[in-house]
Amino acid sequence: MARAFAVAVSLAPLAAMAVVRGDRSSHLSDGDSASEYWDIVAHFDSNHHLFARFLITNEGPGDRTAIATWQLIDPNGKRTEFRNGRRKKRWTLSPDGDSIRIGSSLFDQSGSVHRLEYDSTKRGIRVAFQYSPRGPVGWVDAASDRYSFDLLELATPVTGTIWLKGMSATASVSGTISITHTWMEKSEADLTLRRIDFSSTGSDPSVYLSDRTAPSGERERWLVVARDGELLVQTADFQLALADPPRHERGDYPTPSELRISGPQIEGTIWSGSTLAEIDPLRAIPQPFRFLLSFKLRPHQAWARASFEVRLLPKQGTPEIVLKGSGITTITYTNPLPPKVTRLGN
Repeated sequence: MARAFAVAVSLAPLAAMAVVRGDRSSHLSDGDSASEYWDIVAHFDSNHHLFARFLITNEGPGDRTAIATWQLIDPNGKRTEFRNGRRKKRWTLSPDGDSIRIGSSLFDQSGSVHRLEYDSTKRGIRVAFQYSPRGPVGWVDAASDRYSFDLLELATPVTGTIWLKGMSATASVSGTISITHTWMEKSEADLTLRRIDFSSTGSDPSVYLSDRTAPSGERERWLVVARDGELLVQTADFQLALADPPRHERGDYPTPSELRISGPQIEGTIWSGSTLAEIDPLRAIPQPFRFLLSFKLRPHQAWARASFEVRLLPKQGTPEIVLKGSGITTITYTNPLPPKVTRLGN
């Protein structure tokens, strides 16, 4: 069952103590296969979309390799991809572990205003975004402590600027941003086959859903409804049925056409829309790491538009509440879907 606390506390990234859940700082251990990453999904009123990941990993030769990957989608659907990758001691993590710079990429979660920036004259790309953190800080207590993730922000207001080479002027944008922080002691491919994350992008109340499938086929799921940074509902006590996509779209990395929620507290459906971006995450990893990891990984990541209708079921003395809106579904595979998990909902 999920639990949460609406307060984040400071923790040094290499502290020899138990990780405090809800802390935004780095949790990476010295384990040979340990990794962590922050996933960022932003939607802007201008119909720009931003998807980014900041990754630190001990997998591959050496340790503490850092990678930042960015996908920027303009209102016409044109995708601009940019990235930075650095080996140990060639990138910077702040002493408190809450600010990371990898080449031109910066993700700073210190202070009262958090920043997300990429500034490269060589690439002709300058983007800068700011938001005031408001939570919710929540998490699911997974069955295994080898894989953990926290929900740091859900549809939090964000503003920023975008300039790409060829633009006559810098574009100012505003919208919402959602952020998760994931860390693990073993290789992610040994722990997770597929992970689905949905984040609503409109005004409050906001909805977040996650569904993780292990290579064995076992699943863990979690759902959050929040308003103004306050958690209204968070639960793992529900069923999630995944409807198959049309036959011609299935392939090795299918995106479910629907996510159907049913439980004692909540019911609803999330419908998948058009795909905004698809990538091979290995492309961002520098050699020789990419070559070595390719022996055990054939990953795939996609982001799709989505819409939802969720009903908070009535309790004694309270009416049913119906929530509707739009969002983004992120689907991440570490490897293709094997025959033993041929049905998406298994």
